[in-house]
Amino acid sequence: MAIPPEPIEELLPKASWVLDAEVAEVLTTGEAPPKKEARPGATSVGHKAPAQTVKLKVKRVLRGDAVKELVVEKPIAGYALRAGVKGPFLIDAEKQILGRYGPDSWAFERVEKALKG
Repeated sequence: MAIPPEPIEELLPKASWVLDAEVAEVLTTGEAPPKKEARPGATSVGHKAPAQTVKLKVKRVLRGDAVKELVVEKPIAGYALRAGVKGPFLIDAEKQILGRYGPDSWAFERVEKALKG
């Protein structure tokens, strides 16, 4: 069973940028992390995708400095990015994507509501 995404309220304080963006290009992909062994009785192994450096094309900025493009790092995580993936991206000061599952974690309405507090 997959671990749910972190609550948006936990990640927003760490986000320097909150962007409505699309992956324009995957610039680099790291080495695949070692695969975990399934624990007894588990239904999935919990594979991780390698780290990636991606260029985001920004549609709108909900928090942070105005940018049209931003090169960011996706850490080793349970998802991979490809050109065309879009949604709300939360980015920290080191330009790393926050969240266990990236832009698929929260709907824009939920992000916007959380930003209004």
